[in-house]
Amino acid sequence: MFSNNQKISKRQITRLLIYDITGISTLLLPAMLARIVGKDGIFCIFFALIPAYLFTALMGALQKKMDAPYPVYIRKKSGRAVSSVIFAVYYLYSILLAGYVLYVLSCLIQTSLLKGESYWLICICILALGGYGIMGGMEGRARIYEILFWFLMIPLLLMLLLAARDVNPDYWTPVFSSNLSDFAKGTVLVFLFYLLICFVLFLGAFETKRGDGIKAAKTSLKVAALLNGAVFLITLGMFGEKALQGMQYPVITLMSMVKLPGGFFERQDAFMVAIWFFTIYALVNSSMFYGTEVLKHMIGKKGKKRYVLVTLVLTFLAAAMFYRSAFVLRMGEKYFLYIGIGFVVLIPLLFAIFSRKKSGEVSE
Repeated sequence: MFSNNQKISKRQITRLLIYDITGISTLLLPAMLARIVGKDGIFCIFFALIPAYLFTALMGALQKKMDAPYPVYIRKKSGRAVSSVIFAVYYLYSILLAGYVLYVLSCLIQTSLLKGESYWLICICILALGGYGIMGGMEGRARIYEILFWFLMIPLLLMLLLAARDVNPDYWTPVFSSNLSDFAKGTVLVFLFYLLICFVLFLGAFETKRGDGIKAAKTSLKVAALLNGAVFLITLGMFGEKALQGMQYPVITLMSMVKLPGGFFERQDAFMVAIWFFTIYALVNSSMFYGTEVLKHMIGKKGKKRYVLVTLVLTFLAAAMFYRSAFVLRMGEKYFLYIGIGFVVLIPLLFAIFSRKKSGEVSE
C-alpha cells in the first residue's frame, strides 16, 4: 500500500527520467549518429552533456525563483493570453512527442515482437494502457517504475556485457574523421534526446522535497550518457560503421545475436525487446501525462477524464500521420530539432531573465 498523496521521491523521479531518456535514445541514436558523424558519434554523446547540464542549471535557477508550480507560475507571470499560447505550444510538443514515440513503439512491436499484427490494434492497445496509467496518477506510475527498475536494468547490463566479448575494436577507428558541421549536428541530435529532462519543471507539484527533480535530472543524464555510450560502442564494434548506418534498430538486432551461456533461454531476444517496450512506453505515458496537465491548466476547468480523452485521440492521430506519411515524419523530426529545442530552452530562459529583472527592481 502507498499513501496516494501524489508525491514522489528523488529516486522515483530519477528512474522515471532514466526510462524516458534511455529507452528511445538507445534504440534510435546508434544508427542516426553513424549516418551523421560515423565513429565520432561516441564524442557527440558525451559532448552533448555540456548544453544538457547548462539547461539543467537554468531550470534549477528558475525553480528557485518560482513561488508556485511551473504552470501556475507561467499563468501568473505572463497573463492569460500569453500563457495560453505558451501552454498551447507545450501541449503541441507533448502530443507530437507522444505520437512520434507511439509510432516508433508500435513499429518496434510489430516488427520484432508481434510480427504480422495490425499496427492500428497495437497503437490502440498502447493508448488504452497509457490512458489507464494517467488516470492512476503520478505516484502509482512512479511506484511501478521504481519496483521494476532493476528487473529491467540488470538483464540489459548483462546482455551488453556478454555482447562486449564479440566487439572488434578495429571498427572504432579512425576517429576525428567527421567535419565540424556534422559533429555539431550529431551533438544537437543527442541533446534533443537529453532535453526530455525539460518535463522536470512540471514535476514541481509532485516532488516530496523541493529541488529533487533537478538533482534527479543530473543523475539521469549521467546514466543516459553512459548507457548510450556503451550501446553505441558495442553496436559499432559488432556491425561496423557501414552496416550500422543501414540498420533501423541496431540494439534490437544485437540482442537477438547474443546467446546466454548454456542455451537455457532460447528466446531472450523477445525478453530484451520487452525491456525496450516498457521503457519507450514509459515515455509515451509521460508525454501524454504532461500534455494532459498542460491542457488542464490552459483551459482552466476541473475534471480529468475529458483532458485525458482529448490527449489520447490527438496522440493517436499524430501517430497515424507519422505512420502514413514519410513527409509528415520528416517534418516532425525537423520540428523537434529546429522548433522544439528552441522553444523548450527559450521559455525557461525568458522566465529566468524576467524574474531576475523583477527581483532587481524590487531590491532597488
